[in-house]
Parts: sequence; structure tokens; C-alpha cells
Amino acid sequence: AELPNQPVYVHVLSDLHLITPAEKFYQEILSWMTHVPRPGDHVAFAGDVFDVFVGNKDVFNRLHAPFFEAVQRLLRAGIPVHHVEGNHDFLLTESYYAAGCGKAEVHGDFIEIEIRGKKLRVEHGDLADPTDTGYLLLRRLFRSPLGSGLVTAFPGSWLDQLGQFWSNGSRDRQTELPDEWDQERREALREMYFEYARTRLQVGLADALVMGHCHDAHECAGYMNVGFPRKHRSWVRWDPQINALTRESMD
Repeated sequence: AELPNQPVYVHVLSDLHLITPAEKFYQEILSWMTHVPRPGDHVAFAGDVFDVFVGNKDVFNRLHAPFFEAVQRLLRAGIPVHHVEGNHDFLLTESYYAAGCGKAEVHGDFIEIEIRGKKLRVEHGDLADPTDTGYLLLRRLFRSPLGSGLVTAFPGSWLDQLGQFWSNGSRDRQTELPDEWDQERREALREMYFEYARTRLQVGLADALVMGHCHDAHECAGYMNVGFPRKHRSWVRWDPQINALTRESMD
């Protein structure tokens, strides 16, 4: 439970693209979940936590059991956990329940967390580009009742192979990190996210906004993007007492 005079934070992680618990980065995230958040804090995963995780399928549930065990420990310690679904991980509610993490909150588009009179909005960020009509159409399809039914009907192994193909294909089609883009292209990306952030802060009447998705660690007034923790080695922390977003180092 939150103590009146104790600082509380919301820790936001996104775009971890966890593949297998055998990898070093996966183990670092499990260690982070164990040692960083304190009782009274919140942990918000802002999508693409997993490289591929679609629906309540044994192939994903078994592979990522260590992640859900870490979520269980957070919940038992009195640390609320939120998961805003991304474009690599969605239809996750049943998997959280199956893993004994039913108290964690799974959200399709966004979550607003209000603490001490201040409100933080967390989104994945995949809605920031209105020109990406092909993706937005697929997003609506996969999250529709028809899409959910297809995911339920397909074997998990098929979804795993399709997800890996999609994930590898997206990396082949463009440089993974905007850090390597030319300045004009990177500035255009950021201005698009800045404009989206300004609009969302006004619409949601939120005090701060955190997103991910684009793998670019950037920020403007009231908004911060997590970036790509595998490379940038950081996460975003919100302090509601002073309504401050900071980028915290994992090292």
C-alpha cells in the first residue's frame, strides 16, 4: 500500500522484444522487475514486451513463464502491473489469468494512471502515424472479434512462425533504430510523435504521456518515448509528486 510521505513512481518499459529467457537481456529485465520497483510503485509495460506473443497459446505461455512469475512477485509485493498491448504482443488477457496474474491490468490502446491528483497516460505509440493505413487496417482486423476468433482457431506454432516472419520482415524493411537514420528523417518522425503527444495530452486531460513503438528515445514538454531499451539501456520513470518524467539508466 502507498504510504502518505513515501515517494511513489510509475516505471514504464516498452519495446523489450523479449525472445527467450536464455538470453542475457531477458535475465536483466527479470532482475530489474525484482529489484527496482518498490511497494506503492506501479509498473507499466507499454507494448512489444515480447518479440512475438499473440493469444493464450501454450507455446508462448510456457516460453515466457519466468516473466509471469516475476509479475506474480510484483503483484504480491503490492506493486500494480499494467500492460498496454503492442503490435508484437496482443490478446494477452487470458495468458495473464492462466499464469496466475489476473490482478494485472491488460489494455488494448492506453492506460491512465492517477496518483495524488496527477494523471499519466501510457500508450504503445503505434497509432501516432496516421499515414500508415495498411498497418492500422491490420491492427483493427487482428483486434476485432473476427481476428480474435482466427487467433483462437490457429495453432500456437503457426502464430509463432507467422509472428517471427513478420518480426524479421519488419527489421529487414527498415533500419531497426532511428539512431542510424539521417537527421531529416529522424526529425520528421519526432515531429509526428510530438504532435500526436500534444493532442493526446489535451484530449485525455493527462499531465504526462509515455509511449514507445518507434525505438527512438525522444521527448518534449509532458511527453517521453521509452526508445529501445536493448540499445539505450534505460526506462522512463514518472514522479507524480512533481509531475516529472525522467529517463533512468539500467546500468
